[in-house]
Amino acid sequence: MASNRIVSWGNEKIEWSDDLLLNMEAEDDDHREMFALMNQIFSTARLGADMVTQAVADLCLFTREHFAREEHRMERTGYPDRDAHRYDHEYLIFQLDVLIERLMISGPDHVAEELVDLLRRWLCDHILTVDAAFAEYLREKVREG
Repeated sequence: MASNRIVSWGNEKIEWSDDLLLNMEAEDDDHREMFALMNQIFSTARLGADMVTQAVADLCLFTREHFAREEHRMERTGYPDRDAHRYDHEYLIFQLDVLIERLMISGPDHVAEELVDLLRRWLCDHILTVDAAFAEYLREKVREG
């Protein structure tokens, strides 16, 4: 799976892969921004829990905004799987919120593996499956005219 190439704590950065492109400009731009925010988490890891927590909070805020835009588009286009997609978003936000709490209590070294696992699932599984299905739905609507 591409996830092992994309996310690694040891490398201290997350490499963007064109395998993640949905060919939807706004979503792809948001996903690239999420990569930048995630890399900020990794770059602040040595600066202590407060810096990492702020970086995760920044990512969480941007993610909420991205999800709101995406959910609005799903509503506007009548996407039939929007409830399941929205639930996936809510679960990812919940996981980020829990991670912020754990970062504040335990520090970044104690949640590093959990962070990598979350980012791997989020980036690869969500984008490559859930978001890709929405992108395909939109392309099909365009083909239907």
